[in-house]
Amino acid sequence: MTTLNIQGKILTPASGEAYTTALTRLSELSQLPAGYIVQPSNYADVAAAVKFAQAQSPPLEIAIKGGGAHGATWASSSGGLVVDLGATLRNVTVASDKQSVVVQGGALWGDVYEVTAKESVDVVGGPLWFIGVGGFTTGGGYSPLGGERGLAIDNLLSATVVLADGRIVKTSKDEEPDLFWAIRGRRLRRTSGGGGQFGIVVEFVFKAYPPQGPYGVGVLAYPGTEIEKVIKAVKDWKTTQTPAETLGINFSRAPPHFQPSVALLPTILHDTNGERSAKLLAPFHDLKPVFEKTGTVPDLNMVSHGADGSLKNAPRRVVIRGAMFSDFYPELVLAIWQKWVAFTETSEDVRASSVFFDLMSSKKLVEVGAADTALALRVPHNWVAVQGKSTTDAGVAAADEWAKSLSGFIRQKNAELSGKDLGWFINMCQGEEKPEDIFGDNLPRLRKLKAKYDPQNVWSKGVALAPLHE
Repeated sequence: MTTLNIQGKILTPASGEAYTTALTRLSELSQLPAGYIVQPSNYADVAAAVKFAQAQSPPLEIAIKGGGAHGATWASSSGGLVVDLGATLRNVTVASDKQSVVVQGGALWGDVYEVTAKESVDVVGGPLWFIGVGGFTTGGGYSPLGGERGLAIDNLLSATVVLADGRIVKTSKDEEPDLFWAIRGRRLRRTSGGGGQFGIVVEFVFKAYPPQGPYGVGVLAYPGTEIEKVIKAVKDWKTTQTPAETLGINFSRAPPHFQPSVALLPTILHDTNGERSAKLLAPFHDLKPVFEKTGTVPDLNMVSHGADGSLKNAPRRVVIRGAMFSDFYPELVLAIWQKWVAFTETSEDVRASSVFFDLMSSKKLVEVGAADTALALRVPHNWVAVQGKSTTDAGVAAADEWAKSLSGFIRQKNAELSGKDLGWFINMCQGEEKPEDIFGDNLPRLRKLKAKYDPQNVWSKGVALAPLHE
């Protein structure tokens, strides 16, 4: 049996509290008891862990943990080996010319933004600090800067990848270009770390931009009785939306009364003195929100902490699913609202379940061709996250079934309204989804590249790709 010799740490069930802590994920439903947890100190440790897992009889399942924020078990393994990048490989370095930023594969976006804020640059990154860079990026990367700068994958300059055979390779448009194509929109590993199909990204190099702030941010909350007025106001706002503006919409029941409410969460770029926010949010102010807190913040680091309050008291049993929609259809949004209200009234266990819409301009996203990256969806669209949450184990099954059913409804209803079936968003998948519904016309090429880079199907977590051997 091959010995695992690395410079980092190796944790097993015998390691006590350190092992238990390393198993923790944002959702308790994502946690499985690993046989080994490797916390690498360098990229060679990652390669050694991959070789060790394959040398066992039978080979150990390999899972990769980055941010640990997803609701699936793709970043965990029952009895297998977990490479915990998020424990150690989190360095962030801004190039001396400030044209690029090097980010290790275990970093959170909070790690990135703390550095970029100090260096006065911005990158196309995640909206929340606790999201892992790796999974967010290789899943596409819908960002507060996306309207003006495109997706995170469109701003990726190069990456360093540990392959299934233990080789460590650089990939870019000029080096291993097939691999570079595949990782942009086909997760090597998820935000939560697992689900890889080609290898493990241990380093990213992103294009850097001058600061895009100050940012107009905040929350405007309304009682559920005003939902139709809010939907109409958002529909009107969409007609004048520019790439510098993103709007989030959240359905939730806030304590202490737990009444249905809808909250608008704007992010407005280049809001130097707050005047842009005042003008753009005026129609929403006219609706007289019951709670309002808006203003400007200087950088993405502060933007990314906007949800800290709600995260603090959220249930730990979370299932995340979701879908895409082609346009802001009032009848679709109202139907989602009604289904959400009905479900969250069924039990106190599941009333924390929520729905979140992200309305980002598609202007830059559609400038990239469907075949230019593995992400084939290059038509105007937005996404919605359906979060089934339960305070008890007894409510988990109902929360999951509701999230699955509602996501399917959104996909089907959008297809009826738009004439386009947008399939599934890989970031919101749970693993049982069909690959053709995620990757569309790019699936055959992905399967061929799977045979090239992982012919033995070492990477099997998540939405698995079957190697297509020629």
